[in-house]
Amino acid sequence: MNRPNGAACQPYDPRVSNFPRQLWWVAAHSAQITADSLVSRKLLGVDVLLSRRADGTVWAIEDRCVHRGLPLSMGWKQGDEVVCRYHGFRYDTEGKVTCIPTQNACPKTARVDSFPVVENPPFVWIWMGDPAAADPAQAPDFAWLRDPGWVWASRHMNVRSNYMLLKENVLDLTHFPFAHKSTFGALDDYESAAEFSYEDGVVTFVKRFMDQPLSPIYDRDLNLGGRHVDRIDMGKSISPAEHFFTATIRDPMREEPYLFRFQHLTTPQTNSSHHYWWVISRNYGLDPHPGEWFEQIASTAFREDKEILEAIQLRLNESPDPTRMPEVSAIADRGGLLARRQLRHFLEREQASAT
Repeated sequence: MNRPNGAACQPYDPRVSNFPRQLWWVAAHSAQITADSLVSRKLLGVDVLLSRRADGTVWAIEDRCVHRGLPLSMGWKQGDEVVCRYHGFRYDTEGKVTCIPTQNACPKTARVDSFPVVENPPFVWIWMGDPAAADPAQAPDFAWLRDPGWVWASRHMNVRSNYMLLKENVLDLTHFPFAHKSTFGALDDYESAAEFSYEDGVVTFVKRFMDQPLSPIYDRDLNLGGRHVDRIDMGKSISPAEHFFTATIRDPMREEPYLFRFQHLTTPQTNSSHHYWWVISRNYGLDPHPGEWFEQIASTAFREDKEILEAIQLRLNESPDPTRMPEVSAIADRGGLLARRQLRHFLEREQASAT
């Protein structure tokens, strides 16, 4: 019998955190952070405050006053500093208290953590591990989203599930004909077997649809009229924070391929909730108004995923011992099982560096 590696698996345990800190995670869309805003986000179990300096650069500190713990996001900006609404403690962009109104000096211990950030529009990335280990050059950069030869849309969702449930979801597209049968309309995704690999810590799958008409999600702005083309889908789990998918469409009537891309970017809030940023992009159908369907259909489909993942997480949360609910995995789950292996690699590497 052909079985995937680790066919009998345990579900995630909401009582145990499973996210590495030595990694660049998405903190926000660039447009969400302005010079006047105080944006509060729970990231990897920590409440983080994000804002911009007068020079436009983004900064991030813990969203907590050291005095009595009020969220600093409830205060206000004063130049490049933030003032606590409770007793007026003032903080600089490195988390240091610079002023206590009732005394002349500030204790050296009066500071909160600050976090390295990198802005590669349209995203702001944050490093919540050892600051000395943060390499800004390693923060992901999706340069084609700033290329006028591409059109794209992106949104942010809060999902009440472990982030790895979504990682596994996007590594097994056989759910498309069932979970998304009225949205994406990609009813062929279970007809082609995926080829999986795991190399250099990256999980990859490839699916080939040769000499076939396109599914509606790809053909909507091509209007090929049912003409047969070759389509190769490739998905990559780059890290626990980043998943990248490209559909390469080769039309025999055209020399250059059409490219259709999804990015799925997850950042844990807690072990049973996460932020989800998605991007849908393509290098065709570039008129100034590519159609509301482009964004709406993705938003609707990902809400369908959200409903499913939250229902699974709820069952895990309600179980006194989720490890007593064994899973049975199918062959198509190999990508998700490899993603669990990838996660173990990141966690073990982090643990080794700390010893």
